[in-house]
Amino acid sequence: MFAVVKVGGRQYRVSPGDDFLVEKLNAPAGAALQLPVLLWSDESGVKVGQPVVEGMTMPAVVVGDVKGEKIDVFRYQPKKRYRRKTGHRQTYTRIRIVGNQSHDSVPTEVVTAAAEPAAQLAQNEE
Repeated sequence: MFAVVKVGGRQYRVSPGDDFLVEKLNAPAGAALQLPVLLWSDESGVKVGQPVVEGMTMPAVVVGDVKGEKIDVFRYQPKKRYRRKTGHRQTYTRIRIVGNQSHDSVPTEVVTAAAEPAAQLAQNEE
């Protein structure tokens, strides 16, 4: 079973229990999300939305924010003694898929269990 969901203008192929990174969202760790489903596939067949599958969302929980890998930016002009080195680290939000259909409610114990890794991530970054 998998679904294609839309988060922040991008599409992601997800299954229940998956963790994945998206562009930074303004949501605290442990927040419950309902992601719109664009395509749904299971053993009974495939449902394709136009643009979304009616009445179907994918429940998810925000685990926390993480930083991506560092990108080094080096500007250089030959024969001009011009050299600049800077860097950048993009911030991402880690999301965990907790349900598998539209009418699944997100239990509070799932939300609190997802908040625990977020606290560990925050301690590791300090």
